[in-house]
Amino acid sequence: MIDQELEVAIAWQRANPGPPLGSIPIAAARTNYAEAAALLDPSPPAGVTIDEMVLPGPAGGIPARRYTPPATAASGVLLWAHGGGWVLGGLDSHDHACRRLAVACGQQVLAMDYRLAPEHPFPAGQDDVTAAVRWALAAEDALGTSSIAVGGDSAGAMLALVAALEVGEGLSCLALCYPPLGPGIMTDSRRAFADGWGLSNDDMAFFYDLLLEDDQDRSDPRVSPLLTMAAATAPPTVVSVAGFDVLHDEGMALVGLLEGAGVRVELLDEVALTHGYLRLGGISGGARTAIDRFGGAVRTMMEDRS
Repeated sequence: MIDQELEVAIAWQRANPGPPLGSIPIAAARTNYAEAAALLDPSPPAGVTIDEMVLPGPAGGIPARRYTPPATAASGVLLWAHGGGWVLGGLDSHDHACRRLAVACGQQVLAMDYRLAPEHPFPAGQDDVTAAVRWALAAEDALGTSSIAVGGDSAGAMLALVAALEVGEGLSCLALCYPPLGPGIMTDSRRAFADGWGLSNDDMAFFYDLLLEDDQDRSDPRVSPLLTMAAATAPPTVVSVAGFDVLHDEGMALVGLLEGAGVRVELLDEVALTHGYLRLGGISGGARTAIDRFGGAVRTMMEDRS
């Protein structure tokens, strides 16, 4: 059964559908996505210290924002890649979510503003995230810690996963919320929640079409990691999936692949929630509980490896 507060939100969305993503300018879609953050979570936790940063990247500086939670040693750093289908999103769209995440995991969260498609198609965003992870692993003095993790939500989760596999060693944890794992995948959850539950199959097709300029990119290991990844090289991993989500089964398949390769995995199957719960803490107590649960699992995994 779906979370009652999210059920109300879904019912409102169905009664008041916005224009399809492909029918409005990308700039307008980005503005709408960013402005929704304040409506979905108007009162994030107080007391989080925020510092603006610029990380070195392959095409210039990568804007970043560091969140330090209150009343904690915050001994580690979790690099975070935001969701938004590789097309939408940025530091502002996930600002409140990152504040909640920093408090929940008791670590610094370092959010990255990687390049977006279609202006910067694959692999630009991936190259930015991987470069940021490599920098963090070599920047112990600048960050004040040697405990570095990487994670992300939705599209950002795939970027984080691939970055962790490309880096290979040194990360204390991989933290993934409802990851997509390839444009050619069709699952039961893709069929069951194809439309009317927030993220749709049409949305996913739209995002992949803007991300990938060349059809050959669809089989690239960095785009379809579920089909090609060297799972045994992944660090200990927390995977959270939402029950009412087209991407639910992709996350479950990833868990099976990692476990089969001998990787330590903690699965958090949030059966009553929808895709994007990380940004829904202001309208759903269930989402807040899930964020706390996810943060606690990440903290435990990071501390075990520190």
